[in-house]
Formats: sequence, structure tokens, C-alpha cells
Amino acid sequence: MSENKIKCVHIVHFSPSGSTEKIVRKVASGIQGIPVKNYNLLPSAARKQQYVFDKDDLVIYGSLSAGMLFTKAEELFACLKGNETPFIGVISFGNAYYGVALTEMKERAENSGFRVCALGAFVAQHTMAPECGNGRPDAKDEAIMVDFGRKAYEKILAGDYELHNQPVTNWSSSEEFNKYIAFREQNKDPYCFPLEFRGKKISDDCIKCKTCVRNCPADAIDIENKTFNLEACIGCYGCINRCPKQAITTTSTAVDEFMKGFIEAFKGARLEPEIFL
Repeated sequence: MSENKIKCVHIVHFSPSGSTEKIVRKVASGIQGIPVKNYNLLPSAARKQQYVFDKDDLVIYGSLSAGMLFTKAEELFACLKGNETPFIGVISFGNAYYGVALTEMKERAENSGFRVCALGAFVAQHTMAPECGNGRPDAKDEAIMVDFGRKAYEKILAGDYELHNQPVTNWSSSEEFNKYIAFREQNKDPYCFPLEFRGKKISDDCIKCKTCVRNCPADAIDIENKTFNLEACIGCYGCINRCPKQAITTTSTAVDEFMKGFIEAFKGARLEPEIFL
């Protein structure tokens, strides 16, 4: 394939706290001389549109993992349509495990008409537990991202659309948490954040800047009354992590107890990115 066969790079991301978007942009920076378009699928209105890509487009897609692709995975891929379009997929995970997220992404992308040419899993600071993956991605991670983007693009230019290294289930170092991964490996229903984990409150420090409202993928925040529609909430913690005043906190004792065990198991390790070309 000659270099002018790829006319545009489309970076597509669902990134509640911003880390996944940063990763996708860094991967795209490894590709030089091609126009780039950006698609933020976090707002619900964006996911109600249809995005159609051709054979001479290249899509770099990023989402986050909770052992599976995070909630809204079906909705996200429903708005994307490829026409044998080359596809580079990346997921972010919080220094513990990414489970079946990459295999799920590959399947969903192929079912939507894309040719999956490269996949990558990258560590980011954990959405719910900043102690896990604190400061990630760092300079070392970013160098790998840029190189990954460059290698994937060179592969596509050479006419090689095959994924030579197939993703497999990524297990954790904890037998306790491997039970969750095993469940998700066997049960293909979309991941759903437990309702008992979704409780949150907004303190008097809130200045009603509406940063949380603009970045809530489920339109679940009533900022005037400082309330949440917990049935609609997907538990992405974007509102908590993006609030400039740190005015939003969890009220769930269940999630607090769960995360204590998670932090204890994974805060001390440094997992490295994994790529499949």
C-alpha cells in the first residue's frame, strides 16, 4: 500500500476521566503527515450520531476496561460503522488487569466492519483508586505509545492488515480478583457497574461550573439540586475525577470496602503496556 492510501486518521475515544483520550492522542502522534480528526464519544448526544469510515481511513479507538469494556460498549460500537477500515484499538486499565477487554474490543470492531490491525493495553492511574498506577501513563509509557502507533501505521502501509499476535484474557496476580475475570470470560453480557457502588454526594464546595454535567456520559447529574440519577449512572467516576473543587465524593460503603482489597493487592506493582501487532 502506498502512503497516500490512508487519507485521514480518526481518533475516537470514550474517556470519562481523560486518561484514555491522552493515550489515544499519544498513539496517533506516532503517525506523521496525515490529517487527524477527533471524536469524543463521552457526551450522550455524540453517541446518537452515526460515524461511517471508508477503506482509506484509519480509526484509532480508545476505551477503558473494568475487566471487560466498560459500560456503554454496545452503544459505542453501534454508532461506528467501518467499510473494511483499518482499526487500531487501545484500552486503559488501572495497574491490575484488563481481563477480556481487548478480545471484546476486537470482536465488536470486526462486527462493525473494521479490520483490526493492532491492539494495545496501557496502564493509567486507576479511576477509583489513585494509589494504583499513580502518575501513569508516564514518559516511559508514552514512548511505547508513540512507537506502537508508528509500527501499526507502517504495518498498514505495507498492506498487512492481519493481527499476528492475538489478544488473550489478561489475568491478575490475585486469585481473589481472578474470580471476577473468570466470570467475565464466561459471561458475555455487557459489564454493568453494581448499583450499590454508585452512591455519590456533592458538597458545599461545588461552584456549579457544570464540568461534571458536561462530562457525564449518562446525563445523570442534576447540578441545581445536587443529586444523581443512580439508575442511569454507569459508575465511571468521571464526575469525581474531573471536578476542579473535589466537591464530589462517593457515599458507598460497599465500594469503599471493595477498593480497600483492590488497593492492597495492586498498588505496589508496576505493570507494563502490552501490544499486539
